[in-house]
Amino acid sequence: MTMQYSIEPCNLFKDSRGVLVEFINEFDLEKSNLPFGQIYYLSFEGKGVVRGNHYHLHSSEVFCVMYGEVEIVIEDVETKERVSKVIKANDEQVFRIYIGPKVAHAIKSLSDFAMLVSYSSTIYNAEDEDKYFYEVSA
Repeated sequence: MTMQYSIEPCNLFKDSRGVLVEFINEFDLEKSNLPFGQIYYLSFEGKGVVRGNHYHLHSSEVFCVMYGEVEIVIEDVETKERVSKVIKANDEQVFRIYIGPKVAHAIKSLSDFAMLVSYSSTIYNAEDEDKYFYEVSA
């Protein structure tokens, strides 16, 4: 079985006012058979800051780098298949990174500041986080 992940470009529209990025829509969720959970924002306040180093048994996530440069490292917790990609935000092309269940992931800032928008297929619940520590990046 192959690891459940993808990196694909988002639709991007640019004019004199700036940039509009279609991060995720109803059809993307239907295609992936995912319910709407929640959308949130992440910031990295310094070069070398790492977020993640965990996996989810049930949740899927989608990340989009909006500002800065990050390295994302993912690993299938069962097969140990591993991928590492550097993604730099720019106003010409924006990529979304889909991560399925049982795929450990960590994102490390390679710039002084980075900003991501993210989708999760489940709403955060402090009593049942569906989050399991798994170090893939230091």
